[in-house]
Amino acid sequence: MKHFIYLLSVLIAVFFVGCDTDRREIVEDIARQPARKSEDWVKDAIIYEVFLRSFSPEGNFAGLEKRLPELKELGVTVIWLMPIHPVGEKNKKGTLGSPYSVRDYFDVNPEFGTMDDFKSLLDAAHDHGFKLIIDLIANHSAWDNPLIEQHPDWYVQDDEGNIIYPEGTDWWDVADLNYENPEVWEYMKEVMRFWVEDIGIDGYRCDVSEMVPIEFWEEAREMLDDIKPVMMLSEGAMPEHHLKAFDITYSWNIYHNILDIVKGNDPVTVIDDILEQEAKRYPSGSLRMRFKSNHDENAWDAPAVEKWGPRGAKAVGVLVTTIPGVPLLYNGDEVGNPKRLDLFERIPIDWSRGNEYRAFYTELFSLYNNSNALRRGNFLRVETDKTDAIFSFVRISENDRKLVFINLKEEEVSCTYSVNSLLDAAGVQSATLRKVFGTGNEIVDIEYDDVISLTFPEYGFAIYDLQ
Repeated sequence: MKHFIYLLSVLIAVFFVGCDTDRREIVEDIARQPARKSEDWVKDAIIYEVFLRSFSPEGNFAGLEKRLPELKELGVTVIWLMPIHPVGEKNKKGTLGSPYSVRDYFDVNPEFGTMDDFKSLLDAAHDHGFKLIIDLIANHSAWDNPLIEQHPDWYVQDDEGNIIYPEGTDWWDVADLNYENPEVWEYMKEVMRFWVEDIGIDGYRCDVSEMVPIEFWEEAREMLDDIKPVMMLSEGAMPEHHLKAFDITYSWNIYHNILDIVKGNDPVTVIDDILEQEAKRYPSGSLRMRFKSNHDENAWDAPAVEKWGPRGAKAVGVLVTTIPGVPLLYNGDEVGNPKRLDLFERIPIDWSRGNEYRAFYTELFSLYNNSNALRRGNFLRVETDKTDAIFSFVRISENDRKLVFINLKEEEVSCTYSVNSLLDAAGVQSATLRKVFGTGNEIVDIEYDDVISLTFPEYGFAIYDLQ
């Protein structure tokens, strides 16, 4: 929700830097541990986020269900539905209210259809080979959620006994749940059990997860693991989340630093610093969700094509899909949607535009889905002589080796590249580079000590298969 949780993550990171020796040792110990083991379909996921109000002309479950074949062709593998529950009327924001103001955790929003309609969508998604996760809003509820009348002690109260909204936010349309009350834990665990076991969803994206005790998440995950394998996506960036509770955390560190690179204020080596800090802070094997937009960024920051520019959006799309992590695509970005999709209104996506973006993502995701190297391969930086502009690296998984060049600058860049480190990483003395995506020379034969020259247009990119 907005950028509050990002700011909270920044404060936590600042705390880590300035903490005492004991705390630093705890942080270092977390980084030395392995992340919890995730299912293969989680590790290999391409997540597609759906805002039902905007996704289809119908704005409901049926409107999404009939377009599942398009998403299958696009190449996404996991569908994340933003909140599907009835929305609070009391203190609501905008015309329709926030989907993150939940009036009933055990039902669906009639705006989207019935529970049977949702089950039909879920069955169809599974038939098409998708996994489907939903948003879980465990930190707060709507003011007209019956829990407020039935269990006022389940909510945070001020000194005068008044229920309050989450402190330090502008979320006055929701009431803050009190996790000091163990009954709240049991209730929310039952909510999570219901949707996984009784309805059959495949996991959760957990809203503002850092505002809920990590012990709750760990206890809930243990319960879910006894039911079936699920995906747990944390809208947070705490390294601790990877140990027991969550599979994936948000990579705001990439999102919030790329703009200065794209606008020419920083060199691409800033990305190296980010990935190096991740390696030092996070448990080994941690999965980070990479994105160039999502519902918050689109609504409060800017649509991707506005923020990065039409060509820059593609270059950033290649980056977040090919560096280590789990890529996310927000609905509409595959047609270059230029609209801010207001969370409190219904603003339909214009699907008649942007076929070039759909073709771009279809090709990119097909390459990703068919490459062990891009999904899970070792990552090795291999630099050109233009380290301020070209971010280049190789992903290697046995004989699958992909060399990636991305020009993150708004100008044509010519560069030279010494292939020694690449061939050393591949364990060969010579090879052929065959372009499989993007612009540039189609085939380049290379031998040890060769220096090759490449030219990329503004925000140009290329992926080569090393054979």
